[in-house]
Amino acid sequence: MSPHLADFLTRLFATPAEARKMPDAGETCTRLFYRYLDAVGVEHCNFGGFELDEGAGKVNAFSGSRLPEPFLEEFVAELSGEDYVLLKAGELDAARPVSTFNVGLPWLDELRAFNPGSERGQVECARHGIEDGVAMIGQSPMAPGSDRERFFGFVFAGTNGSGERAREMFGELQVASFAMLDRMRPQIDAMMDGFEYDLSDRERDVLGALALGLQRSEIAHRMNLSVPTIDLYLRQLRGKLRAQTLAEAVAKGYRYGIL
Repeated sequence: MSPHLADFLTRLFATPAEARKMPDAGETCTRLFYRYLDAVGVEHCNFGGFELDEGAGKVNAFSGSRLPEPFLEEFVAELSGEDYVLLKAGELDAARPVSTFNVGLPWLDELRAFNPGSERGQVECARHGIEDGVAMIGQSPMAPGSDRERFFGFVFAGTNGSGERAREMFGELQVASFAMLDRMRPQIDAMMDGFEYDLSDRERDVLGALALGLQRSEIAHRMNLSVPTIDLYLRQLRGKLRAQTLAEAVAKGYRYGIL
């Protein structure tokens, strides 16, 4: 283990419990992760969760990336359906739950043989700095009620030797990646579910009171609000969390790292 990896893991797991709530904790973890990558000479890393839906790749948003935001929006809207990394997840199964492979311009022949439609996305990624690198994808537990397969992915790449550097130290990068997944799973799940952490402070307070087992009237008394006002917040919580019941809303609050 390099001193840089040891420092990253120490800082990542030393985060106090009260500071681990998402999404703020996710921003802290991502900052530490990219600080580690800078220290070991890897220029770019895109990571996050994604799905396969009827033979096409689908990513709602990246959990982490250094690519320009306009390009990320273009990728999600136009390129992700035939992206090489996403479609390779179709080869995974119980016997092979994780896969690693090369990506970038030096590997276009392999990419074309796999899926010719993926070339456009790879060339566009290279134009923004992902010229050569290595990817890791793996199966991810499905969310309750999901009818699609879910996966996680990391792409370590760049220019000026970053790809070769990533391959050289890939074992260490895998350790860092799985440590990130351990901390970032709530936010990755939320992104794949389409939840945007858009709860107000008051809604978070009401959700926390529900988690304590308080009834509507008890929440109203504790917050010095009327019961109809609490009912309004409860409806808003169910809507934002896409929960059919208050119990499901609380469960999602824990799952997304809010509580």
